[in-house]
Amino acid sequence: MTKDPGERPEWVCSLAAALECVRSQTGRRGSTAREAAVLVLLTDGPDGVQVLLTERSSTLDSYPGQVTFPGGKRDPTDADLTATALREAREEVGLDPGSVQILGSLPTTVDPTGKTTVTPVLAWSASPDFPEPVNSKEVAKIHRVAIRGLPASLASQLGTMTAEIIDAVLALMDAPTP
Repeated sequence: MTKDPGERPEWVCSLAAALECVRSQTGRRGSTAREAAVLVLLTDGPDGVQVLLTERSSTLDSYPGQVTFPGGKRDPTDADLTATALREAREEVGLDPGSVQILGSLPTTVDPTGKTTVTPVLAWSASPDFPEPVNSKEVAKIHRVAIRGLPASLASQLGTMTAEIIDAVLALMDAPTP
């Protein structure tokens, strides 16, 4: 599922190890809520580690105008929640799933409405490929910004769950290597 994007930077290896440690210590909770996943795509940038965020269209019923990760509800045809996150990223921002490496996932959480469980799927790419157009019905704008010190204009538009996921990723990045 991945192209050879080159050797992983040390921060990616450390993050993947910390993520595996977290996943082994937490179990999935049973729930009757609908399953969803988001893709947390990390890349190297001029100002350090960058994250891909989308600004949702203001015409959407859920989270209009908020800055979030690409993602959505699991389809019956999705093999798993990683497949959901990759499919949604392709549908929303045109991302080629073959251009990323999956690192793992953070523990599943419940969205603010309590109707959906969301699994953040972490991925890295040296050079993400976006061969398809952005879905303008869902996405008003794409942002690739440094994960540390998000611009205030974006930080004020972050959804609660998105902010919590960013904090969790930063904590893992700062964790000592297991």
